[in-house]
Amino acid sequence: MSTETPESIYRRIEIEGTALGDEVVFFDDRVGKYFATGTVGADIWKLLERPATLDAIVAALVHLYEVDEATCRVETKVFLDRLVSIGLATVE
Repeated sequence: MSTETPESIYRRIEIEGTALGDEVVFFDDRVGKYFATGTVGADIWKLLERPATLDAIVAALVHLYEVDEATCRVETKVFLDRLVSIGLATVE
């Protein structure tokens, strides 16, 4: 995922997460594995219900949490890259 282009990322719609407190747990039947997110990951997962750019996700998270934009961008990109690499999200 490139931070220089306005690519959209979206989650696989057939994977439904289950809220457990502030976290989300979901099962990917393609690989037979469970995945879990923390609080911020759960918010990102929810933001990915519709295709969104990295900029839009970062803006939403900066609004929700007391975090500077640069730190938020780096950590969000790492999380999104991980979702893409394990096949839970796609970039277009």
